Amino acid sequence: MKLLLCFSLMLGLTSVLAQRTLVRDTFKLTDTFKVKSEVVVYGKGLPFAFKDRTSTIQYFNMEKNGALPIRSVNEVLAYVPGVDLRQRGVQGVQGDLSIRGGTFEQNLILINGFKLVDPQTGHHAMNLPVLLTNVQNVEVYKSSGTRIFGQNAMTGAVNFVTRPSRRFGVNMQLSGGSFGGLGFQSTVSVPIGKLRQSISFGYDKSNGFWYNSDHTNQQLFYDAVVPLSKTQELKALIGYADRSFGANGYYTPSFPDQWESTQMAIAGLSHQVRIRKVTLLTKASLRTHRDEFRLKRFDPAFYTNKHWSEVITLEETGKWVSKLGTTGFGGEWRLEGLNSTNLGERERTYASGFIDHTLKLFENKLILVGNVHYFNLYMNGNTYQKYLPGFEIAYVPLPSLRIYGNIGQSYRAPSYTELFYQDYSNVGNPDLQPEYATNMEVGVSYSTTWGQSVSGSKESWKSKITVDAAVYRRNTTNMIDWVRSTTIPLDPWMPVNLSSVIFTGFESNIHYQWNGDGKFKIKELSLGYNYTDASHQFVDPLQASQSRYAFSGLRNQLVGKITGNLTQWVTLSLVYRGVDRVGGNAYSLFDAKIAGNLNHVFSVFIEGNNLWNTDYVEAGYVQMPGRWFKAGIQVKAFYSKHVKGRQNFMEFLEAMYNAD
Repeated sequence: MKLLLCFSLMLGLTSVLAQRTLVRDTFKLTDTFKVKSEVVVYGKGLPFAFKDRTSTIQYFNMEKNGALPIRSVNEVLAYVPGVDLRQRGVQGVQGDLSIRGGTFEQNLILINGFKLVDPQTGHHAMNLPVLLTNVQNVEVYKSSGTRIFGQNAMTGAVNFVTRPSRRFGVNMQLSGGSFGGLGFQSTVSVPIGKLRQSISFGYDKSNGFWYNSDHTNQQLFYDAVVPLSKTQELKALIGYADRSFGANGYYTPSFPDQWESTQMAIAGLSHQVRIRKVTLLTKASLRTHRDEFRLKRFDPAFYTNKHWSEVITLEETGKWVSKLGTTGFGGEWRLEGLNSTNLGERERTYASGFIDHTLKLFENKLILVGNVHYFNLYMNGNTYQKYLPGFEIAYVPLPSLRIYGNIGQSYRAPSYTELFYQDYSNVGNPDLQPEYATNMEVGVSYSTTWGQSVSGSKESWKSKITVDAAVYRRNTTNMIDWVRSTTIPLDPWMPVNLSSVIFTGFESNIHYQWNGDGKFKIKELSLGYNYTDASHQFVDPLQASQSRYAFSGLRNQLVGKITGNLTQWVTLSLVYRGVDRVGGNAYSLFDAKIAGNLNHVFSVFIEGNNLWNTDYVEAGYVQMPGRWFKAGIQVKAFYSKHVKGRQNFMEFLEAMYNAD
């Protein structure tokens, strides 16, 4: 397929350069994506309306958030209230994600509903093959995600959505900046008949912002959708990510020459069919991950760990619509294997099933959801199984007002690193049990739109304001954390099951959007705040004088964003992040991006990160960079007509070649 794609591109370019005979007025270049009037989320695989949510879900359209000063899809999560992205490097090299005070092991990452489960460690969960140029939406699911996603989604989940365009097109970015940074991302859409497909490639490198912090990233992603009939659809994806980086301070301050290299590959295939009032979705995926870690970069014989994990997942999800409501059902089977020089050869199986039922009463003003999730985990010669019930409710007294609440149980199996890892300062615990949590949430969402519309007048405008707020509580039992005593000499870190940890918090977000004519205008303005408090009880208080992860999460978080047009062609975006973590120092970060549209196809941008030159550490012992800058150019052009054949492709290439 790759060879066919390259051949088609070369053939098209050759034809255009040799025969520039098309009339430029016969085509139109437009933006990549069109936002639907009704927002749909895809995390479960079967899409459902965003307006029917019964828990906190934050939805980000990457086209609308293109003004953010970011160079990887990972980094968009740093601007989400209640989400903590703790990076050890720049541009998505490695980041630990936590939601509402949880740890980086307690959430799930997905691409188009395919789960990126890593049994070795959650440190690698954000090794993503997707790019800014091909991700359309980012869906952040907060509170328990067990009803929707199953195991690992204790505190929530994040789903990155890519959807190949029906039009020929290209979305490409080239950037460079501080620390010898150089980056390139490109997505090319090449639909053929009913087949919609795109291929993406990304590369970025940096010499590093302090000693031994250089990195090289490469990403490749193929995505395809083809309707088999009016009631059937087939989707496929193939992704690959390769990262090599100096890991100074990543895991210990004692060895500044640490180095790591990771390779991740995923392949997924899904088939959706509708049979009268029943819809079935079948999914199969394979994810492999390789990790090589050295304590001394140029002396692998001193200490080197190599890990190779494989995860095979089969899922069946369905829904049945009847006069009594909508019944959801499904099951999952997963095989997790690992071959490691440190952790040994390991294998475990996981199976689960669920059923839920949704009732809409009083002209859809009241939504009730009851559900039960069952899991069976075979691990270390033991079988763990349990039924986890849940209940959700939403009340919509007005189209602009939604009040919702939910309660449910969730769980997570320990990673192989937590079970078996051994080195001079860490020792695994093979007796670890799965951890469980009871999640509760009450939230409210209000939105209103106003404005005026004058046909053919520049005075037309529209404003929208959205206010979201939620209080939450998560009671975790058997919670897993690495602990040690403070006695001298220090004991090694060891993971244990804590007897009880309770997280209580409040989250709010105000978002204002203005659409209208005029050279100067504020397009978007938002302010979000999150507070989380954790109270805990250790199994052995003397043993747990120090905690590595469970109680180093966010306590206070403030995120502010403003985007406006300085002129008709120039956009400025300013972002503020205030962070206060438990057991750490509070700090503030200020980022900015200015972009200029040269025409309908080309734009240039300049980004500045940490403009206040703040001294801070997010994860591990890595001193994050001070003030740094990036600049680049973006090319985005999509042929406006629906594709009918090769002639449309020639017109599209001609359009890009002759663009003003």
